[in-house]
Amino acid sequence: MSTILKKIQSASGPVALAVALLALLASAAGVGYAAARIGTSDIQDGAVTAPKIKKNAVTGKKVKKNAVTGQKVKNGSLQPEDLAKQERQRKPALGNGGEGDCAWLPFTTEVPGSGTPTFRKDRNGRVVLTGIVKPVDAPGGDANCDPSAMGQVADGIAFRLPAGYMPAKTQFRIGLGGELIIAGPGGFVTPARTLPPGAVFSSSVLLLDGVVFDPAGSDVVVAKVKASGRWTSLLDAAQQD
Repeated sequence: MSTILKKIQSASGPVALAVALLALLASAAGVGYAAARIGTSDIQDGAVTAPKIKKNAVTGKKVKKNAVTGQKVKNGSLQPEDLAKQERQRKPALGNGGEGDCAWLPFTTEVPGSGTPTFRKDRNGRVVLTGIVKPVDAPGGDANCDPSAMGQVADGIAFRLPAGYMPAKTQFRIGLGGELIIAGPGGFVTPARTLPPGAVFSSSVLLLDGVVFDPAGSDVVVAKVKASGRWTSLLDAAQQD
């Protein structure tokens, strides 16, 4: 710019230089003023097209919440990696009858490849159980694995689910060779047995593959239903379930 001013000065003298300088400053000020005055109402509808937007300029923070709906997403464009990540499987601490007289072990010796018991939440928030376990007599306590014996209900607890993974209501199902009870947050209480919250109970080999349920606190659980876990009999339990 200094070179241009020198040329103007040499050609026209100081007066011409002053006039040119004032014109240049006025022009720059006008551009800044115009830029500051241009608002969204001054932009014609459809004027800003995709090629005009800088690559990666529109970030997640720039997109209005819930603005991108299913109709805006191209069919088949979403891949598994675009969805919420699946939680990794977690191995629970297997029970021992409370006295070391009933050890719950993976069923891999009888069924190779069956896997140890695990639990996790899927991307929809449902708890998924897998694996097969069996109870085996152990040397502690009375050295007998029998949850039906007086005071030995702990023999039937394969493991306990932590908070956040307990079912919204106690689950009662028919398992492999016997019943399967998964106690809710209020535990499971009958005249015959009392189970603590989150207890996974069975009197025989426990098949967990395919067991899926909504945990306590899930948005899909009816809010007014509270799982006390207190049933007067197994017949009432079956009717309520």
